[in-house]
Amino acid sequence: MAAQAAPVDGLALDLLLRAGEWQDPASWPAAYPAVSPQLLQAYVQKLTAFGFLVAEGTPAAAIDLEYERFWAWDAVAGFYHFGVRNAAWLSVPQAAEWLQQLAVSTPPIPLWTTNDGLLSVHRLPPPDPGNPLLSVMKRRRSVRSYREKPADLEALSDCLWAGLGITGFLNTGVIGPDPWVPLKMTPSGGGRNPYEAFVIVRDVTGLDSGLYHYSAIDHTLGLVAASPAATPSQVFAGQGWTDKAAFGVLLVANFARTMWKYPHPNAYRVVLVEAGHIGQNIALAAAAHGLSATPTGAVDDAAAQALLGLDWVRQSLVYAMFVGLGDPQAHEVQASVEVRADGSPVPPGRRPLRGEQSRVRSARRRAADRPPAALRNGRE
Repeated sequence: MAAQAAPVDGLALDLLLRAGEWQDPASWPAAYPAVSPQLLQAYVQKLTAFGFLVAEGTPAAAIDLEYERFWAWDAVAGFYHFGVRNAAWLSVPQAAEWLQQLAVSTPPIPLWTTNDGLLSVHRLPPPDPGNPLLSVMKRRRSVRSYREKPADLEALSDCLWAGLGITGFLNTGVIGPDPWVPLKMTPSGGGRNPYEAFVIVRDVTGLDSGLYHYSAIDHTLGLVAASPAATPSQVFAGQGWTDKAAFGVLLVANFARTMWKYPHPNAYRVVLVEAGHIGQNIALAAAAHGLSATPTGAVDDAAAQALLGLDWVRQSLVYAMFVGLGDPQAHEVQASVEVRADGSPVPPGRRPLRGEQSRVRSARRRAADRPPAALRNGRE
């Protein structure tokens, strides 16, 4: 529960087994006559400090009792649920230094897999560049540098509707007083829809700044706090770019909704996956308005709990999308521009496949200026 590890010996394990139910430590010296009371007290203090023991009436004990009452999934899911919280995130300079060291010390991992060597390979029809949906998808880009311009209220409304809005109801046929489940534009395991959204508004036309809750059932925003208890960068691991977005959508998982129907711990994984479905719809709605929506899952859980008042056992801030007008000079939009005739991209440093012609738009560097590709037998 405390996400800490500590060395333990036989006495510590025996004390933990004894404390499966509430115990009075004052009675333990009689059970261990060969151990001094002072040593027993030291063991109790150490095990309590590491969260292996909890004292009755403390906040840690309240969380432990809530976990025991509520958690239907197994201990493995429980270990993950608590074990990934309050990670020691690197600062931006530290992360950059670590990545540089990684790049020179560890061979890179390929980021795509070809069909080379397979018995039969079929070329697919080229994507239609005039398809409106594909056009919006292609414009989507995660940008961490924003221009100082407010987002329209309509853009915020569309992002919330696309990600979490209720479009109808389905009668599941389940016996009970309420067999209906809400339908949304994103898939959800069993129609349980475990996510609620909170919105941090910084610069949205017609809306005061503050922390809001989005009610999907009536498509409204309710003000939770005009002065939130934490800034976005405090909640999201010191990422300063989150403070510059016009608004942020914070996705909070309510595990009870999914746990009610699915007692197998695999459902925990399903809940996490669903955040991606919602985030992608928000990103596409933002792109349709000419905005950039950038996701992050680097959460300081203690700050998130302070900001949102979350139940430590039943809820988690899993994911967030920060939206604003992206800076056109941001490095994320400086993508490679060489494409094949069928519209597929040519990876940097590689020539087009044999027999194909590539098109080159006005680019950072002409094709003729690139160094020649290395030769390889029969594939290029």
